[in-house]
Amino acid sequence: MKKLLISLLCICQLISFGQDTVKTDAKLVAATVYYGFGAELTHDARIPVRPGVKQIVINQLSTSMDVNSLQVSVPSSVTLLSQQYSLYAPIVIPFVNPKLKSLQDSLSVINVAIRRNSNLIGTEESTLEKTGKLIEAVINNSGNKTVSSAEALLLVNAYTTKIEKARTNIFNLKENETVLVTRRDKILNQMNDPELQKSKTPVYTGQLILQVICSSNEEIPVSLSYFTQNAGWTPLYDIRVNAKTNELKLIYKASVTQSTGINWKQTKLTLSTGNPVSGGTAPELNPRLLQIYVPAIYSQVSTDVRDKDAINDEGKMELSEVVITAAGQARRTKAAGYSTTSIDPSMIESHMKLSESQLNTNFEIDLPYDIASDGQLHAVSIKEEKVNAVLKNYAVPGIDKETYLLAQVSDWQNLNLLPGTANIIMDNTYLGKTVIDPNSTADTLNLSLGKDRRVAIKRLPVKDFTGTKNNGNNILKTFTYEITVKNNKQTVVDMEIKDQFPISAIKEIEVKLTDGGGAVVDNETGILNWQLKLKPGESKKIRFSYTVKYPKGKTVINL
Repeated sequence: MKKLLISLLCICQLISFGQDTVKTDAKLVAATVYYGFGAELTHDARIPVRPGVKQIVINQLSTSMDVNSLQVSVPSSVTLLSQQYSLYAPIVIPFVNPKLKSLQDSLSVINVAIRRNSNLIGTEESTLEKTGKLIEAVINNSGNKTVSSAEALLLVNAYTTKIEKARTNIFNLKENETVLVTRRDKILNQMNDPELQKSKTPVYTGQLILQVICSSNEEIPVSLSYFTQNAGWTPLYDIRVNAKTNELKLIYKASVTQSTGINWKQTKLTLSTGNPVSGGTAPELNPRLLQIYVPAIYSQVSTDVRDKDAINDEGKMELSEVVITAAGQARRTKAAGYSTTSIDPSMIESHMKLSESQLNTNFEIDLPYDIASDGQLHAVSIKEEKVNAVLKNYAVPGIDKETYLLAQVSDWQNLNLLPGTANIIMDNTYLGKTVIDPNSTADTLNLSLGKDRRVAIKRLPVKDFTGTKNNGNNILKTFTYEITVKNNKQTVVDMEIKDQFPISAIKEIEVKLTDGGGAVVDNETGILNWQLKLKPGESKKIRFSYTVKYPKGKTVINL
């Protein structure tokens, strides 16, 4: 036992002696961005180590890491003892903007020049003052010597020249002072610019501290991967239509955003249609227990249900509701009325690999991307596909007086579509936006390409065949509508028109379609469907009629 304790002590001393710290920055090499929000980030780092216990500090990780998802991979020659994640802010060295430093130096030079100029002005003003006093003393004959008029005149002329020179110097110096002060004020305004006053602030980054035991001198590779919620992508499409050939191209794009705390530089992207945040637990059914609802007044409730909650603020008993459970026990509920609580896709496609699993589709783009951690949307082109679509005009004139151009896509389940908006571009002209909703069980996906004003349609009631009659104890109303459609295009148009007649919800009201006008009729919904083919410049008319019979003295709504 004593030998064992000595051995352990020696090992601890060796470990303590060999332990040191190695710091490095992780490099982001790949990002798998999930549909909606969430991303898995993968970092690599290479660290030189020596034998013994080492502490490896890895910086430049996301500040929004899900620690429970962190996976660390080290070589077999390294034993990972522990790992700890935290936020780290490096020490910021005081920083002075070079332009601000230049302005400060210029300000110092100008201030010296202003002081020198001020001294010169003071000297000239002093000389001017003393010269004036001297002339005054000579003229007033303040001394004992008698000065003749000629001598006084010569003296005055001599000093007048000095006075003029002094005044001229003072004027020039004050003009120079004005220029210097103006330059000083301009520099001060420039120095007050907020952009120049900005200094570097600490930028937090994710930091991972690993405790490892190394067996040899080597440079070990360390790989990290983890999940963060502060990223995601949503789909965006371009639908390009050639009106002459009816060819349709669907361009897949992604709006990628991230605010993970680190800028993604030269990072390979994988866009996944899955999302681990949404969870994968299948729902289960629990037994549904029926109860008998029995409203009762207070006098019928047993004394074990009466409590202080049944007394209102005025001291009166309130009517309460009692639920009788299957076990026959009474349980009070609250009184009624109270609540209880972009890159070119053709180039992208050659660098993209599409992988599909039973649950997800991944678009692996083998190109480096730069995406800043700014929370802004960054457009990423994915691929483009030629879509086999049938262009058809569509109208519901009873609701909308416009006709719409639809692209009907069959076998759309193979396109790997997600719900999103699409830009409609026909003959290189932007027409607007539409919505792609693949959450449908229909065999055909209808993409609305916008209004087509080259096909005119109108729906009007036919007065001669519309009216009201008395039929015994009933009222019989007849409705007739005429739909006129005209093709103003230079090509043949396939046209689908829908209208409807009302459906009775009660026996007293009888609705009968008397003339369907050749439409396919759905009697359960009252929808009429016409499929027309219009030649260039051709016009067609459709009529349909129905009757509504109901008892006299009654009013029918939604006719």
